[in-house]
Amino acid sequence: MNDQIIGSRILKTELIKWGKLQFLQQENFKEWVNNGSEKLIESIIKYQFIDPFKVWHHQGVNYCLDGRHRYLDLNFVSQMAGHQVPEELPATFIDCANMKEAAELVLVYSSAYAKITQQGLLDFVQNFDLDFPDLQGLMNIPDFDNIAFEGLMNNTGSTNQPIVPSSLKDSFIFPPFSILDTRSGVWQERKRKWIALGFNSQETREDVELIAKSGQSTAIYELRNKMRESLGREPSWDEIIDYAKQKGMHVYEGASIFDPVLCELSYRWFCPKGGRILDPFAGGSVRGVVAGILGYPYDGIDLRLAQVEANRKQAALLNLEDVTWHAGDSNEFLDEVEFKDVDFLYSCPPYADLEKYSDDPKDLSNMDYADFKEVYFSIIKKSVAQLKEDRFACFVVGDVRDKKGFYYNFVSDTIQAFKDAGMEYYNEIILVNVVGSLAVRVRRQFNGGRKIGKMHQNVLVFYKGDPKKIKQNYPELNLGEDLEELNNQPNIAL
Repeated sequence: MNDQIIGSRILKTELIKWGKLQFLQQENFKEWVNNGSEKLIESIIKYQFIDPFKVWHHQGVNYCLDGRHRYLDLNFVSQMAGHQVPEELPATFIDCANMKEAAELVLVYSSAYAKITQQGLLDFVQNFDLDFPDLQGLMNIPDFDNIAFEGLMNNTGSTNQPIVPSSLKDSFIFPPFSILDTRSGVWQERKRKWIALGFNSQETREDVELIAKSGQSTAIYELRNKMRESLGREPSWDEIIDYAKQKGMHVYEGASIFDPVLCELSYRWFCPKGGRILDPFAGGSVRGVVAGILGYPYDGIDLRLAQVEANRKQAALLNLEDVTWHAGDSNEFLDEVEFKDVDFLYSCPPYADLEKYSDDPKDLSNMDYADFKEVYFSIIKKSVAQLKEDRFACFVVGDVRDKKGFYYNFVSDTIQAFKDAGMEYYNEIILVNVVGSLAVRVRRQFNGGRKIGKMHQNVLVFYKGDPKKIKQNYPELNLGEDLEELNNQPNIAL
């Protein structure tokens, strides 16, 4: 009998950009045990990074077979004061014949810091059609109840049938649940691919108090207000950022744009294919660009001519047709211009006075909340009047605090504005944002005033007309086929 030769499946070990790793397992696959996360963080800080990720490279993507919890805690450590995590870390590349074999190795590489949940394991096994009895002897899962697990498998039928999460992803890109988590690797990778198109939503926004000149914590805006009082004038954002740094405050200096993945989902889920979109608070180019790429005619209105011209330039560079931005005050413009055949009302309005967009007195961000609310209600009413019957509207909003620290109740006011305009409140989606700098600043804001760190936005969906007609106007989705069509386009691959 010939001896079996044990070959090496290791291809190489080299530095990779670990932040771009993707994962085969879903989020409920494992749960921490015995303070595993804290122990792993302590280990990383004390012993540094000593165990390379195990990676399978497939079609341009690095799938992490072992190291998801290291990935999560490295992200957390990178946000801690006094700690820096290199952009590149070692990864050992493993030779896998196909996705199923890679999934089998994910099960074998089980971490001692966390345990696989029963439901998570069931979802994973069924998702990749794995032969679990053959794999079970190779695995060491703490507290695994094989009897209970076999019962779960029997109750859900054959493992050859696709599980719900898999079928939902095939049909809707992401499951249409009330929680959308932008922190997932799949979401972030899809966002990177959209951004890689090359559109620049910040061009010519030097005078707009956004992103590195906005997108800051509440403390930065409070500092800005104090500087206004002390200086007797409007401080520049360079002055505010410099002063904040001198005081040791955390300053976010990344570029933040409207999430193109959320935009894509909103259009695909709530707008008829090829339907016209109206956006009364257009802002940057993202919502228009995504609409154009996906084949939706788009009309956006923004008060700032410089922003509108920048958006138009972006559309021209991407050769997008039927994507139009209009310069003007929406409250006046909607009286003067009638948009025909509006199939979806979609926007992300100013969050009261949280960010100041211009010095124009017509700019909502310059108004006190009472005046803001009056104009805001008016714009929504006029926008809804131009929306066709039996159609949806969707606004992405988030509550903000007044100068005393109390919430304005902006989310509820938005709901009321749509109800006053004749639309009914239909869906609420909670958009969970990446923790980012919140992990650093939440200690100060909570200890200083018991203010909870806010890491979500509210995606509010409304309906105009007879809900019984939704089924006939919005056919069943199978977005997997649409994605294949997009992948064949030279300018985008999702």
